[in-house]
Amino acid sequence: IHLQVRNMGREWAFDVGVVDRSGQEGVVRCSTFQKQPKLELGVPPHLLLPLSCPPSSSRPLTSWSTNSLNLPSLLPHFSSAALARADEDDEEPSPFSPAYKYNGGKMQVPSGTLSHVSYVKVYATCRLRIICFSEGGPQQRLSWEFQSHAADNA
Repeated sequence: IHLQVRNMGREWAFDVGVVDRSGQEGVVRCSTFQKQPKLELGVPPHLLLPLSCPPSSSRPLTSWSTNSLNLPSLLPHFSSAALARADEDDEEPSPFSPAYKYNGGKMQVPSGTLSHVSYVKVYATCRLRIICFSEGGPQQRLSWEFQSHAADNA
């Protein structure tokens, strides 16, 4: 997934709902206020990742920046015990963190192969220009539609 945004100097986040081939759901949340990656075990589990953006400029016509995630490579992190333990160190939940109920049973997390993206949510205190998906991973050239937006910096 690729998002083209303009930083407005405020914190922002986006969620991507992912589903593996066995139907297990998870959420990848990238946010500018997240300092360390961590895993919140809940229904569905949330993989919280820090997001860094170029600083906003005092000029109103700054260039757009592209944030790209290779979603299939993130599925194994839903099973990371180290990331799940990182949550225990936090005193306060993040501003976008919902309260979860855990049944105490066996936690089902996405793993294996990515099947599809179920949704994308942008908590926009930034300017969002375009969201684009590609199947070839980070080395693949972006679509001509996305490149046409990237060429225009106004």
